[in-house]
Amino acid sequence: MSLDSLAGMFSQRSGVQQSMGNTIISTIIGFLVQKMMGQGLGNMLSGGSSSSGGGGIGNIQSMLSGLGGMNRDHELVREVQQKAGVKDPDQARQYTQQGVDVLNEQSKNNPQGLQSLLASFIGGGGGGGDQNKAGGRGLGDMIGDVLGG
Repeated sequence: MSLDSLAGMFSQRSGVQQSMGNTIISTIIGFLVQKMMGQGLGNMLSGGSSSSGGGGIGNIQSMLSGLGGMNRDHELVREVQQKAGVKDPDQARQYTQQGVDVLNEQSKNNPQGLQSLLASFIGGGGGGGDQNKAGGRGLGDMIGDVLGG
């Protein structure tokens, strides 16, 4: 699984261009990474990702489920609005929710892929290899852009 493939799924669903889809999905993943750092990365990503959803992927699914029903004033919605250049806060809320929905679906359909993508996004490696490169740039390198560094 790659950032580009997730952005493509998002773009098909929302109708936005791929570049905006990349920005929105990257922003949501960056937000998740920040939350995981606050809760302890090891606990979030460790543990098996068995078919029952146990271990690390269960924690990720829980975080994604907790993002359901966001309003236009939610910090993630405001961040998506700012970084993607969306003028209408209600449109930003809709795009954010659609992005969260794509990630939530992937946490169920491809849990190892999403877990690997998050791990590589956090550390610039580990678990994904070259498949987790977007446009020749490692996702770990992109974390600074997403987190404002």
